Amino acid sequence: MRDLEIPEKTGFRTTLPFVILDRYKNIFYTDEFTEHIANGDVLNFNLPKGSYFYDGYFIKLPQPVKQKEIILPKPDRNYDKGVLFKIKYGDNPNKCSIYHDKKIIFFDNQFLRAPVFIVYDIYFHELGHLYYSDEKNADLFATKAMLELGFNKTQIGLAPSLSLSSKNDYRKQLKINSLQ
Repeated sequence: MRDLEIPEKTGFRTTLPFVILDRYKNIFYTDEFTEHIANGDVLNFNLPKGSYFYDGYFIKLPQPVKQKEIILPKPDRNYDKGVLFKIKYGDNPNKCSIYHDKKIIFFDNQFLRAPVFIVYDIYFHELGHLYYSDEKNADLFATKAMLELGFNKTQIGLAPSLSLSSKNDYRKQLKINSLQ
């Protein structure tokens, strides 16, 4: 494994197998998240700012891969966008909760070392509830935020099913999901 430091959202291209791990050495992104490489196609993908470990080969693109722009519906809740929420961990049977009045997003302990893309998906979903009362629009808010940071559609698609599982073995779940 080699170190990879990404100072800002960056695009990459490859036709070869690869695996990228997050800071906890969880799978962050791999060619197995999509069938492009297995089918002999080119895979263009983004990585958000961060520190990673990787094995494989890919080339840096001059700019991030463009994604379809997501237009959010008008919020049905009004919330001050300038307010920051503190993240806390503890025993939470709901997996994650947002406490508007205390400005806290409270994750269950199982997410302390979960893959980064799963934590971001949950975090942005909960933030989406500041503006939307329904799950669909909170999910859409999370998708838009993650794409803007540089996460990929396949990560965003996997995150909800992995985060809703009662198991903590994300590596095993990622491997199983990537084979389907």
